[in-house]
Amino acid sequence: MVRDVLAGKAGQSWVDDVVLVADELVGNAVQHAKAAIGISLDLYVWGATVQVSDSGADVEAVPGSLQLADEFDEGGRGLFLVDVLSSAWEVQPEDHGKRVVAVFLHREVGAAR
Repeated sequence: MVRDVLAGKAGQSWVDDVVLVADELVGNAVQHAKAAIGISLDLYVWGATVQVSDSGADVEAVPGSLQLADEFDEGGRGLFLVDVLSSAWEVQPEDHGKRVVAVFLHREVGAAR
């Protein structure tokens, strides 16, 4: 869905980053909250935001500072990818759970991440 909405609106690398982060946030919500989730994608002149909400109330479950996973760890790399690929991200408490918001500013063609 995210790829379809962004098709033709930005460079492929930027679209790939947004899709990967959206996938990771939805996957985390499904795996950890095990409850109803929602996703929204908002487009702006300056870029886009991806917001994933779930009914898991533990905002502290999402670490504020990230540690790299060890070589043989099966998980622990997802939020690192979110941190590297998005321009900014945060966790916001909601009345019935939490929301993770990732912001993506458009990059100039050829600009490094």
